[in-house]
Amino acid sequence: MNTTNRKHSHRPPQSAQSILQQISQVVHNPDRERFELWVAGDLVGVLGYSIEEEDGRRTVTVLHTVLYDEYTGHGLGTRLTRGALAFIRDQNARVRPVCTFTKQFLDGHPGIVPMVPV
Repeated sequence: MNTTNRKHSHRPPQSAQSILQQISQVVHNPDRERFELWVAGDLVGVLGYSIEEEDGRRTVTVLHTVLYDEYTGHGLGTRLTRGALAFIRDQNARVRPVCTFTKQFLDGHPGIVPMVPV
């Protein structure tokens, strides 16, 4: 009997954060003025906003970011915020971060989008 020694590549198990990032999706819902975070078909978080025209330019005010408690601490709030900020940047708009989470994110990542004072 001929047996061959196979080398099995062993990958370390993925972290919960990594898996959640892979299966999460940020969806823009303009009818409800919010960005939604979906994980495996479940709505787990929202980022609410309003849009105004000021000085001939769009300003997006981020009002709040909410995640279900069991999904906090895995970087999903950041994923949701990045999705919203990418939309704002693509719209060539400015952001007014009323939401403390968004304000803290922008303070740590300056220059992503132009900011308007609160």
